[in-house]
Amino acid sequence: MTLQKLADIFKNMAPQIKYDENSNIVSIRVSAGKSVDSDVKNNVVVDYDKNGQIVNVDIMKVGIDEFKKILKTISLKGAVNF
Repeated sequence: MTLQKLADIFKNMAPQIKYDENSNIVSIRVSAGKSVDSDVKNNVVVDYDKNGQIVNVDIMKVGIDEFKKILKTISLKGAVNF
């Protein structure tokens, strides 16, 4: 999944973004819905609710510099939790 595709997905949403420096995982929580299905491709896991809507995205193997690029791309710097 490209950074631009992530930006498009989250354009009209207010996700919560967390970065775990120890595991190098970015978690983007889109809604409070319960995950009932997931797609895994490369280092990205996308969780869906029962209606097929995205509820969470985990991006693994992300260094701090890449994380900063993600933030810049999706323009959500105020939603970051460390």
